[in-house]
Amino acid sequence: MDTILLINDSSTLTKVLSGHFEKAGYRVIAVTGAIDAYEAFIRNDVDLILTDYVLEDRDGLDVIETFRSKRSQAALPIVVFTAMESAATAKQCSEAGANLVLAKSGGTDQLLGKIEELIEEYKANQPGFSLDQDMGRCIVKATTDVFRTMMNMRVTAGEVAIEKAQMRNAEVIGSIGVAGFLSGSISVFLPKAVAKMAVASLLMMEPDELEDGDIIDAIGEVTNMVGGSIKTELFQKAPLFDISVPSVYMGDDLHRRTVSDDLCFYAPFTVGEETFSVEFLMVTKKDGGTGVQSSLVDSMQS
Repeated sequence: MDTILLINDSSTLTKVLSGHFEKAGYRVIAVTGAIDAYEAFIRNDVDLILTDYVLEDRDGLDVIETFRSKRSQAALPIVVFTAMESAATAKQCSEAGANLVLAKSGGTDQLLGKIEELIEEYKANQPGFSLDQDMGRCIVKATTDVFRTMMNMRVTAGEVAIEKAQMRNAEVIGSIGVAGFLSGSISVFLPKAVAKMAVASLLMMEPDELEDGDIIDAIGEVTNMVGGSIKTELFQKAPLFDISVPSVYMGDDLHRRTVSDDLCFYAPFTVGEETFSVEFLMVTKKDGGTGVQSSLVDSMQS
């Protein structure tokens, strides 16, 4: 079922549009503002964005420009449905990256037809999903879900990078081993402030009440949940790996050593003004990596 992300702060219009789209066979995710739209996009597979020109927290141009600034979202169809019918408005939206600007006065019949065309064109131009695409999506979804549901923390993901493994510094590092068709490790790199915030929420305690041992134990559980959620997401495709018992280290300036020619998926996240990251590191040496892993390394070197 194709999914439309509907961004509109009018409850009446949202109800009307959602009803039309759902009757036409679409799944609708309705939000009222830009911030909720970004989170909804990260947490769901979206086939088209439909936004008003004026929103409660910023204008539609900001929404368009933000989504278009992400390379992986460049082809996603974006439609502006607006009461502002001036040629200048339409030109601004198009220059920002909107595929189509339609006036609300034209009704929903024309809107539905155009949406169907744009989604069909978008899907026809999409390459088949690959392991690296799945991995990036799964890391982001698993991490945002764990922090939202278990710690009630809203985290925002940045772009997932596929790169050679690097030395990483952090005050708290939780790692869990991965063995199977994919082999390596999943690590969560946290500043102590984020670790304390997460643990306090998880244990329903005040941050000042936490001992270092509480943080280490709880971050072990967080790492386990993130690793398990990534595994669950990937297992929808194939049984790729099993995970081990997590280990956690805490210090003023920890350095996690890696092998230089290993490949990793690196996902940065922000929560408030703090940042943290999650890394899926895979063993990719000739004697240790799988055929899939070796092909990913080859593609990085070409």
